[in-house]
Amino acid sequence: MEHDQEPLFESDDPHFLHARALSLSVGAIRKAQGKVSPNDFPVGSIEWHAAVEDFANDVLIALLGEPDNADIPPGHFIAKR
Repeated sequence: MEHDQEPLFESDDPHFLHARALSLSVGAIRKAQGKVSPNDFPVGSIEWHAAVEDFANDVLIALLGEPDNADIPPGHFIAKR
């Protein structure tokens, strides 16, 4: 699996650079904690959706600074089939 992909495009836009830095920081922290990455699973699989939700929850924690305000119940966005 390609974990160290270059961005699809380069941008000097400050919003892009901040979002990229946040994503890389959260990814590094998650790796140090032994958490999975969405890149570890096929896109669209149940495991990928769960990893994306968990990653998004960690992004909210990084932004809000309070885990209690950022909890997303596991499987919240996974459509029931």
